[in-house]
Amino acid sequence: MTKLEQARQVLERVQAGRAEPRIPFTLEAGEPGLCESKLGGTPYLPRDGAWPLDSQGAPLVLLAQIDCAALTALPDFPHAGLLQCFIGQTGAYGMDFDDQTAPKGFRVCYHETVDPTVTAEEVEAKRPPAPEDADSPLYRDAPCRICLGAPESQAISGGDFRLDGLFVQTWNAQFPEAPIREIWDVLKDIDEDDIEDLLNPEEDGQPWHQLGGYPYFTQSDPRDDADGSNQDLDVVLLQVDSDSGAGRDFIMWGDCGVGNFFISREALKRRDFSRVAYNWDCC
Repeated sequence: MTKLEQARQVLERVQAGRAEPRIPFTLEAGEPGLCESKLGGTPYLPRDGAWPLDSQGAPLVLLAQIDCAALTALPDFPHAGLLQCFIGQTGAYGMDFDDQTAPKGFRVCYHETVDPTVTAEEVEAKRPPAPEDADSPLYRDAPCRICLGAPESQAISGGDFRLDGLFVQTWNAQFPEAPIREIWDVLKDIDEDDIEDLLNPEEDGQPWHQLGGYPYFTQSDPRDDADGSNQDLDVVLLQVDSDSGAGRDFIMWGDCGVGNFFISREALKRRDFSRVAYNWDCC
């Protein structure tokens, strides 16, 4: 048995029983309604709600808004109301490299109920002026519609920090005569293209947008921090990939990167969005 065949066999055992539901989505040009799922644009705000600001008082911008009525296939997600992710317009789009759970430059909001009488004009009247150095990953074709797809079952992805430990444990149990300390003790002897097919078989070159499931990164999983303080953030609340080209220019994270939001399952069940990790990376 070759190293590739051994690795594939071990990975299949790791993945067995660990699939997670996800809802993929695509982006479609067009002006969404105030309470629709969307990328960018005017967010819904309650009539008595204020515009979200960063820690310096600068306005945040809507990255994504999701109509939760379409999320019934994700058991622990809300199934009514609106889920919103706001990001900063300065620096690294509001991400804090030292503490990605610090909501200094981003915000996750959940509106359990929606007032249908609120108008976009009312909300826009609350929008503060953008800072002079405002910048955003959103491109010229945003705002645009988020079109939620059919729910899928997703195997643990190669980028998820939990894969390494699970792989090592399973490999050492199956091949005790050749123990390893990390997954790369095996992968170093496998062709690069075969590694990609092994770890990310669902990657087909299309933007990897989703809610739930397992994450994708261009670098490494930020939850695998030195002190393990973010390893409990086990749910992909939202993932928005770069999406540009072929006549569309929706979003670009640096040099073709991807943005992620993570939350713990218990907090999600409680609808407590006060501690969420926000990360984006690029090639």
